[in-house]
Amino acid sequence: MRDHEAPREFYPENIRPDMKLPKGGLLVEVMGMNCTNGGVSGKAEHAILAGYGIDEIFEPREGVPMLLLAKRCGRLIAVPAKQPQGVIGPMFGGRFVYTYDARFPSGQPIHIHDRFETQEMYDLMST
Repeated sequence: MRDHEAPREFYPENIRPDMKLPKGGLLVEVMGMNCTNGGVSGKAEHAILAGYGIDEIFEPREGVPMLLLAKRCGRLIAVPAKQPQGVIGPMFGGRFVYTYDARFPSGQPIHIHDRFETQEMYDLMST
């Protein structure tokens, strides 16, 4: 297990559409309940986990989205490489990534934060 003290640019609030993204990453399994509200992991069985400290081994393809390793509140999370604008998120949508590959950056599954909501939906769900 590697120490993933990523630079600040790898925190979800700092991921921007103009960032240079990795070309590939580690192939991981997607598991858990789908409460993603149409998030990229909702229909995926596998994903590519990319980011700081992860070798660019596999490339994303149709049905295998790229997720970026990020940190939120001191915990590793995975967020979509391409994020919609003008909505609230990303937030946890019930899905995780994991693999038994020794290059996986954590000893436990990593939460996928790929749920996005409009302000109206967010307000409705928050009351």
